[in-house]
Amino acid sequence: MDRNVLSVILAAGASTRFGSPKQIAKIGAQTLVEHVQMELVNSSADKVAIVLGSNREVVQQKVLPGVSVLVNAQWEEGIAASVRLAAECAISQKASHLLLLVCDQLHVSACLIDRILSLSKFEPEKIVACRYGETVGVPALFPKQYFNSLLALKGDTGAKSVIKQADGVHLVDFPEGLTDIDCPADMPK
Repeated sequence: MDRNVLSVILAAGASTRFGSPKQIAKIGAQTLVEHVQMELVNSSADKVAIVLGSNREVVQQKVLPGVSVLVNAQWEEGIAASVRLAAECAISQKASHLLLLVCDQLHVSACLIDRILSLSKFEPEKIVACRYGETVGVPALFPKQYFNSLLALKGDTGAKSVIKQADGVHLVDFPEGLTDIDCPADMPK
């Protein structure tokens, strides 16, 4: 199977608990959305796209050259609308795999992305997801046979439900994945 991985950053949310667009909140010299894009660019990831919705005009100013923008007009529905848009894009680009990421996990690194992509080469038909705390989630890599399951998601149900229902998921330990940004108090000092 020819590998053609599309990596998509889900960044369409309204950041209601944060109080302002958290995608452009600064961590050092970078915004959250710039950080995850840089880690993808510095990894072995192929094509990179970002889903924008709420605050699109402001966040789009932080999109790096070479990163495709997908506009989610249904962002108010919840994360499922962004996941569906990412899956539709993967199908239209005839991708073999879809890597889903969010922009509010501070500790996503090029090294983590490369581990996920490398693991998938051994059993390309299996999902590779991250394990943190008592749960599993993104970053996660979905082979194309799961695209229809991603397209079926509704509301505020994310890709975690697809991961939990899949047989034989490869898990990458990512304890730092528990740290995400929901409100200003979560920002590092």
